[in-house]
Amino acid sequence: MLSFFSKGQSNLETRFSEANSDLSLRNMYQRIVWNMQPTNEYLFDQTKGEVKYIIEENGYEVIAIPKILGTFNLDDKTFLWADKNSSINKNLNDKVDSFRETLPKKYQKNKFKSDTDFIKDLLSLFSFHIDANGFDNQRQDNTIIYYSLLEISIFKNGKEIKVIKPKNHIQVLENTNNISRIREFHKEKLAVNKLYNDGEIESDEAFKRIKEVHLKYWLNEDTYFFPSLSWPCDFDEKSILKWLEFKTNDNRYFVMYTTDLGWTTESYAYEIDVNEKGDKTIINEY
Repeated sequence: MLSFFSKGQSNLETRFSEANSDLSLRNMYQRIVWNMQPTNEYLFDQTKGEVKYIIEENGYEVIAIPKILGTFNLDDKTFLWADKNSSINKNLNDKVDSFRETLPKKYQKNKFKSDTDFIKDLLSLFSFHIDANGFDNQRQDNTIIYYSLLEISIFKNGKEIKVIKPKNHIQVLENTNNISRIREFHKEKLAVNKLYNDGEIESDEAFKRIKEVHLKYWLNEDTYFFPSLSWPCDFDEKSILKWLEFKTNDNRYFVMYTTDLGWTTESYAYEIDVNEKGDKTIINEY
């Protein structure tokens, strides 16, 4: 018979899995809409209760309302809940207490030893619990701040162009036709990369072949999206953990896959023109 702790831990892992699946889609939506990514310049302003992101690529200024889960000290590997941290404003940690009560007793202490993988899972679950738009983390010296994103406002040239209310903006689809097509695309790209890596074809021939494969599946023929040669490939089917097909609330369609990079997992998405017939349907990638 499982102990009470084992039952609680098992249930927590199930909750993590559900939350991670949902939040990977929510974060992907933010990447699609305003190019959310770790390299964006940011300013965390506790006084204003906001995080400002500068997106140089498209000229956006994005202001998000955060709720801080807590901080992780990289020196002593200790996580401290936000509402137990006197340096964090109360208006930024007011969602934490009710969430903490849903966890096994081990994690209800003011602070506890952990690692970054577990805290990322915890952040995902917290974000799911408060129906956030997504989540992020920022490192400051020897500390990582983990927080969820509630309402998000997007500005361009000083003018507000979009407000994203905190909720799920994506619908997962049962249809897998587009997934099958993307898998074939990946298979053909992988074959060219392997031939080149094995020295069976020269670079000129490899680039010619991979361009042909690309144009077979891409409706958008902008050279910006032309692939490079690489090995190993992060789109190798052996590394892919999960496939999903979804649409956004404004009826844009996507195929997303999550791949194991060895040191972490990462999700990518292709935008599909569902009105096109045949293989040539990809119009963007994220």
